[in-house]
Amino acid sequence: MNLDFIYGSVEGDEDSRFLPLDGQQRLTTLFLLHWYLAWKDEQWEAFDKLFQIGGKARFAYSVRPSSSEFFDELVRFHPSLVPNEVDDLTDLITNQSWYFRNWRLDPTIQATLCMLNAIHDKFRSLTSLFLRLLDEDKPAITFQLLDLKNFGLSDDLYIKMNARGKPLTAFETFKARYEQELKTLLDGITFEIAGQHFSASEYFARKMDTNWADLFWKLRDDDRDLYDDAVMNVFRAVALVTRQPDHLNYISDVNLLRKRAPSYTTFNSNGWLDKNFTLSLINLLDSWSGDDGNLNRILPTNKYFDEESFFQKVVSNGADLIYTDIVQIAAYSAFIVKHRPSIDSNAFQEWMRIIHNISVNTDYNRPSDLQRSIRGLDELLQSSGDILAHFVQVEKPASGFSAQQIAEEKLKAELILANDGWRDLIDLAEGHGYFKGQIEFLLDFSGVIETRKKLEPSQWDTEIHTATQEKFFEYLRFGEIMFSAQGLMDTGEYRWERALLSIGNYLLPRGRNVSFLVNSATDEASWKRLLRGARLGAIENRKVLRELWDRLSLDDDIADQLNKIIETTQQIDPWRDALVNCPEAIRFCEKKYIRFESMNKIYLLKKTQMNGYHAELFTFCLYQNVLKNLNVTGKLKPFKLLEYQSVVGSDIEPGISILFPHEDEELRFEVEFHNGSFSIEIPCREVTPYPSIESILLQKLHFSKEDSYYIQKSSSDSIENSILKFAEELSTSQNLLENDA
Repeated sequence: MNLDFIYGSVEGDEDSRFLPLDGQQRLTTLFLLHWYLAWKDEQWEAFDKLFQIGGKARFAYSVRPSSSEFFDELVRFHPSLVPNEVDDLTDLITNQSWYFRNWRLDPTIQATLCMLNAIHDKFRSLTSLFLRLLDEDKPAITFQLLDLKNFGLSDDLYIKMNARGKPLTAFETFKARYEQELKTLLDGITFEIAGQHFSASEYFARKMDTNWADLFWKLRDDDRDLYDDAVMNVFRAVALVTRQPDHLNYISDVNLLRKRAPSYTTFNSNGWLDKNFTLSLINLLDSWSGDDGNLNRILPTNKYFDEESFFQKVVSNGADLIYTDIVQIAAYSAFIVKHRPSIDSNAFQEWMRIIHNISVNTDYNRPSDLQRSIRGLDELLQSSGDILAHFVQVEKPASGFSAQQIAEEKLKAELILANDGWRDLIDLAEGHGYFKGQIEFLLDFSGVIETRKKLEPSQWDTEIHTATQEKFFEYLRFGEIMFSAQGLMDTGEYRWERALLSIGNYLLPRGRNVSFLVNSATDEASWKRLLRGARLGAIENRKVLRELWDRLSLDDDIADQLNKIIETTQQIDPWRDALVNCPEAIRFCEKKYIRFESMNKIYLLKKTQMNGYHAELFTFCLYQNVLKNLNVTGKLKPFKLLEYQSVVGSDIEPGISILFPHEDEELRFEVEFHNGSFSIEIPCREVTPYPSIESILLQKLHFSKEDSYYIQKSSSDSIENSILKFAEELSTSQNLLENDA
């Protein structure tokens, strides 16, 4: 372990001493580690020779006498107990006769005791470590000593520089040590500058101070004129994308590099500064460094990989990138290393197109998913110079990514190489912000996939290519009308969803729920997943979309056409019919979820679970489509319609509540939906005081008495009439009811 720079000055000739201006905490910890390991290994004689002189400690805090007194006592303290017999080292020390109570007010002493306990917890079970601290040939712990006097700085000037001048940054430390490492790492490999050849160490040093520095200069911190963080973030990212996926520590390395910015010691001890890292770093920085200090772009367009955007991500976030970004920057870097300096920009663009499509459309949930893709990327790199030919010629051209997307890329490669008409069409479709390269649904709808089963595209005649291209473009137009880069286009009143439901069941499951679909591409129940059609049953659901598009015309207003489809819906499932005719039901579902307990027990969920507010589908639609209107027009009098009763939890069933005002009381009844039919339910206790009402319910309205309720069941077609007749009977019998009162 290297403790980095420690600054100070050496005073005295024969009896010299080092006065640290910076690094006190590291030096104190190192001293305490010597004391503890001497105790652990019974090396007090060697310890005393190092740290005692005239009965006093050679380690002191001159600014606080109490601290120096404590260290004098500590170096003389040789505990009689062995470390394994001590649970709390602080208790052992503070209970000694030489420990003064007022030392508990000294922050240095208290911090020292805290550190001793930490050392005790870490090293109590280890032995034979003290002599490693004294090994001058292979020291376990080192640091760089910067003597301020030799450096030509006074203490005052050093303080004015806030203890860190430009030559003393963390990056400069890293750079200096890495240059030393390069002297042996790439021995025999040279790099050229203006016709001269330099070793890797010399080349790195010169470039880092010239062309590469120009690249990072615009990213400097304005307050300090430093760009160290930007450079170190690039180092982190390069270290991440050059890890070998088959290495035992791959996942732990990925996690460590993505969490924080490691020091040189961490880079070195984990073996990240290897040949692959160095070659990738040099080639990337050389490729990015333009003559004017601006980022040099290699790709002809930024359609599939935006070099400037990715560079900004890397210099800002280092290796803290999403997995998709990591795969793409790894592919970008690997191609440059393999093909530089003679990079074919068109081949590079095709390579990044394929990588973009298979990475964006692969699901990443854990580091092992990334590991599989990086392994597949390494295998694919050998064919990167002509990636389309590889995908055409090899039955399974890639691994480690979505198998469906790989198959799609193979089919598109066959089409592109078979007929010139496909290139622009495929590029246009892949460029859609929501499809993001996944256009298999267009190939399916246009008949390409079915035709491919019978004959390879290279064997199609011009007529087949032309016909499928025309259908492909037509469906693409519908896709552009229905979807923006963010997802489903809003035509109002949930027209797309209702039109689809009028044709079939397009909904996708998510957990115990099913969804009207959301825009987020990563969601299990998204429009993107419907277009993908990969999960169980999704291909059948996707056919509903194709049938809807087949009913539409590109020449007429889409909203009007959707309205016509909705309005002419006939003979479909009752639950679909209810949703098609009630946009408010979809609006109620804020997270787009409904739950099927059965085909006759369907709940609209406000959020995602039944412990949140939910409504029953059929009563909600009855309320919205029928009763609200009857109430507004006065046809429900003398009834008073309450707000729809959505509920939380499963103890109470959601439904419709209606009041019948009578004298100073209000008779309350509910409308619910059970087992395929509506029921009007009135608690018997509400009716008992009014014999005439009971008579009307049983004799005129044909309610039945079941347990503690009067119940009348009605079909979906007759529930409106049942409620109106109920209102009419109570209204015409008003005088009779008053006699009851």
